[in-house]
Amino acid sequence: MFESLELFVGQILDLDTALQNLTALQYHRVKNATSEGEFSVRGGILDIYPVNFDGPIRIDFDDEKIHAIASVNLASGKSIWQHQIVIIIPNKRDNRDVFHADIPLTNFIDINKGDFVVHNNHGIGKYLGVKIFEREDLPHEHLVIEYAKGDRLYVPKHDIRLVQKYVSFNKRPPRIYPLGSKEWKRIKTQIQKRIQRLAAELLHTQAVRASLKGFAFSKDSQWQKDFEKNFPFEETEDQIKATRDVKKDMESTVPMDRLICGDVGYGKTEVAMRAAFKAVMDNKQVVILVPTTILAEQHFYNFKKRFKDFPVSIQMLSRLRSKSEQTEIIKETLAGKIDILIGTHRILSKDIGFHDVGLIIIDEEQRFGVKSKERLKHFKLLADVLTLTATPIPRTLHMSLTGAKDMSVISTPPQKRVPVKTIITPFDE
Repeated sequence: MFESLELFVGQILDLDTALQNLTALQYHRVKNATSEGEFSVRGGILDIYPVNFDGPIRIDFDDEKIHAIASVNLASGKSIWQHQIVIIIPNKRDNRDVFHADIPLTNFIDINKGDFVVHNNHGIGKYLGVKIFEREDLPHEHLVIEYAKGDRLYVPKHDIRLVQKYVSFNKRPPRIYPLGSKEWKRIKTQIQKRIQRLAAELLHTQAVRASLKGFAFSKDSQWQKDFEKNFPFEETEDQIKATRDVKKDMESTVPMDRLICGDVGYGKTEVAMRAAFKAVMDNKQVVILVPTTILAEQHFYNFKKRFKDFPVSIQMLSRLRSKSEQTEIIKETLAGKIDILIGTHRILSKDIGFHDVGLIIIDEEQRFGVKSKERLKHFKLLADVLTLTATPIPRTLHMSLTGAKDMSVISTPPQKRVPVKTIITPFDE
């Protein structure tokens, strides 16, 4: 897990400590920070050019407290964008030399001939394999990428970092343009604008959640202790620690945003159930978002069974419910008569309203898009968020590693758990 530096408005931090942290992240002190990986100081003003920003940012210190954070125009030096929170990642050297000449290029590529690939500078093309060219009596491997009109690009090994496999959310093949076409530049510009808008929304949500006071849940009640004693299995050490982490977050005034990562059958759901019970004991509603109707049914059954000895109202909302049932569930949810609502994307519909959401649980988060998950947070900016996954997507994992999310790992299997066996076999009716 790599280190990072999180800075936010109102943070108690003296300038000397900030400079030491930047040096530890391999940033270099200069007179004027004009390039990535540099920082400069003038009085109580700290300028940093983070490697994860398009330009420098300015931190205004007031004694031992951060007064303001802003992006700065490199030419004019004027503030152009105010921030509530920023995360500075380490200044690491280019990794282009990781591909050694004596290791075959094919060992690094999870791409088959005929697959579509994306070159950062030239766009989408079709991968045709590896071609060897002799230069100075030595063999040099190149990736071969085909574009429209038969254009071909030969990518040397040291530039392989520029190529990645094309991934699509539908089965339609992508459009391919000739080499040198302006279309790829236009597409990249459009995508960058969309990403910037989405990133601004994400950062705004995260900043608001970090700066405002959330609801601090009560310490464990006797019912909470009884509920946990009813667990029919012996908890693992990781389960106990994850539960402790979640409760600590929930009892804080800072809204929880925690990722629980663990293999299938390792007990993530039990941790979520205990968190849900804790929320309900303080008269807060719990929303559980799952990707499929089957999983919604499964959770609905398991939650009903686990909570059967306690007066907790649990309902499920999915396409399997009739229209009249859905209407009644929506009405009762808005009135606060339902404590725990389990559902698929149907929960994200605009006709769904809640009485007082205190906890949002997202299961198998890798199956949801960014907008779906962030829409849940907008139901109530100060609601605690608990994410469960066996395979975290890069964005969520990165946020956990950089401190934007907290993470608990359940790596020890329950006693007598049989390992999962995966078998690939031809289809047979």
